[in-house]
Amino acid sequence: MLGGNRWVCDCGLVWVGHWLRRWLRESLEIHRAAPEPAVLAAVREAVCTDPKTERTRPLIDLHPETLSCHASALSRGGSSAILTPLPMFTAFSSLCSLIFYHYLRFLL
Repeated sequence: MLGGNRWVCDCGLVWVGHWLRRWLRESLEIHRAAPEPAVLAAVREAVCTDPKTERTRPLIDLHPETLSCHASALSRGGSSAILTPLPMFTAFSSLCSLIFYHYLRFLL
């Protein structure tokens, strides 16, 4: 679901990397198991392209520090920029959680 998209690595995608790291950590805590190589590989398939180097990098590896994101860049546009994506984020988060849950059940 996340793989195959043509995303550009920028500060606007940092939240996706954060969400993936959090999801992976919480999923592992719930299932109390070491991460399966297939699960880690699936998470790392979701990539973006660095506009400067044209190289791809996994979304899970995106951090504000590595992209030189500043608080002003992350919250550009005032409070409405923060509030607007929430319905989309909630639906996206729920969909990804459902997909990964069924994927984990298949593996375990």
